[in-house]
Formats: sequence, structure tokens, C-alpha cells
Amino acid sequence: MENKKTIIAIIIISILIVALIAVSFLYSKFNKTQLDTLTEESNKLIQQDLINEEINEEIRTQKEYAIVEKTIKEYLTNIKNIYLEVEKLNSQINAEEIFSASNAEDGKFNNVDSLVDEYKEKSKEYLEQCISLIEEDSIMEAINNAELTAKKDYYVDLYKTVMLSDSMKNQLLKMEESVEKSRDNLIDKLTIVSNIKKFLEENSRYWNVKDDQLIFTNTNIMVQYYDLLNELNS
Repeated sequence: MENKKTIIAIIIISILIVALIAVSFLYSKFNKTQLDTLTEESNKLIQQDLINEEINEEIRTQKEYAIVEKTIKEYLTNIKNIYLEVEKLNSQINAEEIFSASNAEDGKFNNVDSLVDEYKEKSKEYLEQCISLIEEDSIMEAINNAELTAKKDYYVDLYKTVMLSDSMKNQLLKMEESVEKSRDNLIDKLTIVSNIKKFLEENSRYWNVKDDQLIFTNTNIMVQYYDLLNELNS
């Protein structure tokens, strides 16, 4: 009887050992697969043109690896969206609308200064946001706020390996430069807008509003006005 119990105990222990080995093997294989996939996705981000190419936000990893991948992709997308917001401001500078007859009143364009100030302030805020986002503290704050559970330090280290690498730092600097270049372009446009406003107001005796259009009574003034418009649109 004792021998029978011993044999059963040995069989049960053997089954448990085999089960643990199988689970350990599957867990190890899962981790390797997930790590390989995360590495592949990270390499794509490091090598692509993040400003001009679409960031693939599809999450290809699972569990905690997916949280790391999602945090990386969302972070980069947030910076890119700042660039797109500044570009949107650029696209909204339309001289024909700004200096339309409906905006002219007694030879003045009173709403132009507020528009210029608003766009300058917005673009300044966007650039400051971008500069803040590429700082290491901000980069790490994103993963520290993520809902990681088991082995948090391990997954944080994976994130750091990608986001604080020299290659990614170069990518982030390129994105910042794109935002700054777009903002500089916007400031140049706004300067021209202010110059056009000043020019029209100083020469208000040479134009008037007729049939919802600005009609010039002096050819030289008209030519100078359209030269300024061309400068804005170039």
C-alpha cells in the first residue's frame, strides 16, 4: 500500500515538473516573440521620417509589451501632432480673406492685429510644448504613468532603451526642428500680413470698397499691394 502511494506521489510530482517546464518554455518563447516584435516596431520608428511619413499606431505586441509599444507610438504621435497644428496655422493665413472688403472699415483692418497676436501666441505655445516633450523627464513621465504591473522595472528599461537611445534622440531633435521651421515660416507670414495692413492703412486714400472688392485708384499702389500678396503666397 505504501509503495502504491509512493508511486502515485512520484507520478504527480513528475507531472507537475513536466507542466512547470512546459509553462516555463512557453513563457520564455512568448517573451522572446514579444521582445522581437517590439524591437522590430521600434526600429521602424527610429529609421522612418516621422514628420512626413505616417506613424503606424497599430499595436502588434501583447500584454505589458503592448503598453510599452503604445506609450512609444502615442508619444511620438503627440509630437507630430504639434507640428501639424503649426502647419494648420500656416495654411489658415489667407490674404484674400484677411484683407477682404468685408474686413475693411474706414480704410482700416482692425481685426488683423488680434489675428497676428493670436497666431504668434499659439505657435509659441506649440513650440514650447514640443521642446518640453523631447526632454528626458517628460519622456520618462509617460512610461511611469503607464499602467504597468508585474516586473515594471523590466518594461520601463525596455522603453528607456528605445526612447533614450541616441538614434531616437536624433529623431526627436529632427521633429523639434520641423516644428521650429514651421513656426518660423508662420512668423514670416505674419510679418508680411502686418506689413500689408500697414501699407493699406497708410495708403487708404488710394483704394475703396466697391462690389465687395478693394478697388485701387492708383496703379503704383495697386502693384505694390499685389507684390506684397505674392510675397505672402510664395
